[in-house]
Parts: sequence; structure tokens; C-alpha cells
Amino acid sequence: MDSITHTLTGAVIARAIDDEKIGNWKTIAGLAMGFFPDTDFILGLFNRQFYLEYHRDLTHSLLLIPFYALFFSWVFVKISKRNHFWSFYKICLPVLISHVLLDLLTSYGTMIFSPFFDHRFAWDLIFIIDLVFSGIIILPLLISFFFKRKAQWICRGSIIGLTIYILFCWFQHNQAIELTKVFAKNLNEKVVQVASLPQPASPFRWANYIETEDKVYQGFVDLLKEESSSSASREAERKFNYLLLFRRWGNLNNLYWPPEQVQYKPWEKFQDSPWVKKALTTDGVKFYYWFARFPVVSSVNSKDGRHRVEFVDIRFLVPNIRPHFIYHVEFDDSGKIQSEGFVGH
Repeated sequence: MDSITHTLTGAVIARAIDDEKIGNWKTIAGLAMGFFPDTDFILGLFNRQFYLEYHRDLTHSLLLIPFYALFFSWVFVKISKRNHFWSFYKICLPVLISHVLLDLLTSYGTMIFSPFFDHRFAWDLIFIIDLVFSGIIILPLLISFFFKRKAQWICRGSIIGLTIYILFCWFQHNQAIELTKVFAKNLNEKVVQVASLPQPASPFRWANYIETEDKVYQGFVDLLKEESSSSASREAERKFNYLLLFRRWGNLNNLYWPPEQVQYKPWEKFQDSPWVKKALTTDGVKFYYWFARFPVVSSVNSKDGRHRVEFVDIRFLVPNIRPHFIYHVEFDDSGKIQSEGFVGH
């Protein structure tokens, strides 16, 4: 979930709690605690790989959150000059927990049992930036400042609305997963895992993935579409969107198919190359495979004594959109690494 939504959600939770001993500091504490776990963005200023390795790590640990809540409650007592430690604690604790739970709703991955386990948990229900979700938070929060006597109940209503929306997304996700499983059953391959990941702009759009031992299949579905457009009409729609200066939106819109007509594209996980095998033994690629959900070898190029292998996580690969999180390793003829890291960084 984006940091702004996290921060405002913290304020909504704080204002929904029945405790007026700390006055306006209640909202301030909610805002601060809503943002705090994302302070690990500072890691990105030093190194991209370091950021990917530790983002949503220690600051998002459910095991450490009670201790963070204790520390910040003490801090707020000191700076506010209000000796109501437990009033601050009952705001800090639920807000910090809400931040982790909201991140779990996305498909990025959160290490909730850090520092003891580095598994990245993801529930795949909501896209990282969800305008509907943010709207359910922002509008009631703004209204609560104008109707202060009813602020507590307005914010509670916001939380109830969020819960209903999350349940709705859970239902849509189950439908998308069932479609994915149907396709997987028709494959004459051993299935490793299946997943349906949320997409931007609509809770009805999902990216479906089936990983087998040799391939990753990717298909995009819109659960509201009843029938696919013809090739001519889809091309006309693409041009129309281009004229409206929404080329990227138009390209995305054309990706999604009706449930019965989803087109799956297969991606080969590996290429038969000694340089791929060598790259897979490097620490950098091992890290990438820990981070990535559906990693594949996207290209192998040999030229002028240089041998470059590139990896991409299909989770972040959308046709007609510039791919993200591409990792490369380049060797010389002797097998010595000449360069490695994320492309473009």
C-alpha cells in the first residue's frame, strides 16, 4: 500500500478510538505511526538491492511492533507533555498493526516474522495504489474534521467500509484463482504454483500466473467483460485512447480478456546456455530469485567477448509497458563477472 494511504489510515484509526485524554495528539500519533514502517525507504538512497532486501523487513515485523508501540508511546508522552502512556499505546499498536496488514493485502511481499524468518508473505488482494481503497479513507477523514462531534463514528464507518471492500476483493480474487486453476488442469505439465495478482484501476482485473517446472504462463482477465472485442475493434479502441492522450491506459485496457477467453502467454524459465547456469550460481542472482516471484531468463547475449544474462520477474512484466526489476550479470570469456545489478540503476 502507498505511504500516503497508510498515513491517512493511521489518522482514521486514531480518530475512531474512544479516548480524548490526549486531544489532538491522538490524530498526530495516528499519522506518525501510519507512516513509520515505511521509513525504510531511506535504504533506497544507498543501494537498490539493499532496499529490496530490507524493505518491508524489520519495520514491518509483527514480532517487533509491540516494542515499537511502547517506544513511540514513551516518545509522545515526552513531546506532548501529556502523561497518558496507555492512551498513546492503544493508538500506536493498532495503527502499526494496520500498516502491516494492509501491506499483506498487496502482492509485493512482507517479512512479518523478521528477523527470524525472511519469507515474504502476500495475500494478493489489492493493488499497491488502489484509488477506491484510498477514497474510502480520505473522504470520511476529511468529513470528520468538519463534524468533530461525530468524528469517531464517521471514522469507524470508514473502517467498516474498508473491511467490506477488502472482503469484496477477496471474493473477486477467489474467482480469478478458480479460472487460473481451470487452465492449469489442462496443462500436461507439473504445476509448481498458481496465483492471481491484483491490477491497477479495477478490483475486477487480475493477472493470472501458472508456474510449471519449465515455464510461467501469464494471462490477464477482466471479470466484468462478457465477450472479447474483434481485432479490428480492439485496434480502433487503442487508437482512440491514443488520440485522447491515454495511450498507456489504452494499452492496459486491451490486455484484459473475458473469463472464458483469457489468453495465456508462456515464458520459458531457463535457456540452454552455460552462461545461464553460471549466472544462477552467483550471489546476486540468488538474491534476485529470493526476491522475485516468477523469475525467468529474459535474454542471453554474447558479443565481443562479453556474455550477458538478464532476468525478469514476470510479476512486474506487462506487455507494452516498460518492465521493472530486470537484473543482469555479464561475464568475460574466462567467466569473471564484469558487471551485475539492476538494469537502469
